[in-house]
Amino acid sequence: MKFKILKKEKRHSEEAASSENKRRRRRGKNRKMTPFYIVLSLFIIAAAIYLCLTMLFNVDRINVIGNTLYSERDIVETSGITKGQNLFEVDTAYASDKLYSVYSYIEEAQVKRNFPNAVTITITEAKPFAVLEEADGYTLISSRGKVLERGIEEVPYGMITVRGISTVSNNEDDAKRLVLLNAVMAAMEKFEMKNYDFIDLTDTLEIVMVCNDRIKVVLGNELELEYKLQFVNEVVTEKLPKNGFYLVDASTAGKVMTKEMTISPWDSLQKTVGSGFADEDEE
Repeated sequence: MKFKILKKEKRHSEEAASSENKRRRRRGKNRKMTPFYIVLSLFIIAAAIYLCLTMLFNVDRINVIGNTLYSERDIVETSGITKGQNLFEVDTAYASDKLYSVYSYIEEAQVKRNFPNAVTITITEAKPFAVLEEADGYTLISSRGKVLERGIEEVPYGMITVRGISTVSNNEDDAKRLVLLNAVMAAMEKFEMKNYDFIDLTDTLEIVMVCNDRIKVVLGNELELEYKLQFVNEVVTEKLPKNGFYLVDASTAGKVMTKEMTISPWDSLQKTVGSGFADEDEE
């Protein structure tokens, strides 16, 4: 009986050894196949990339949206994008920058790939915002400060002339004044302030405006700017006579002082603002 048990245990041991050998052979075979599968995977990936770059995703439509000022053909040609070009080869950033730099009245150009085979160019056109006084004449700009036209001899009808912002130096102070100009213009639009001809931002502590060629408005600094402009608008439209030259000082928020002037506001622009209010009336 003991002999049979030993014999049975020996048989199980041999079977276990045989199974382990088979597993080792399979692992060895799998290890030998691993490089093959890696190479095959790389080949498939390379083939897919090749197809994408040569046969698939080629541009066959270029859509231009939002453009009313320039030829669509010129827009596409300037972008550098061509039909038949692979979508992955389209340099959207280059095309956008190129369109912005070449065309004055393009404020922004967004270029997007539309898979599988189209490109869309979305144009945001620049709108005239203000006219700057500069050494070479007047410069027409957009609200973002982009130069639309330079060296203009006369101010376009209905545009406000601005002094104190330069498109030549284009430094940090100019950028801050442009932000301030946008704030002034936004408040003017909110309160429907019309017939203003001129804004002087040379000294941001002493902002000056001219209304209807006969009223000089002094705002002081930019603190509580909207409140000051609202008050100024009420005084100019409701309390000032319709004729004659006047100085309106709103440099102190919540208080507006008016004074009749003997000269035109244009003649006094170079003078120090706020000197003498002997005959002033407080509103």
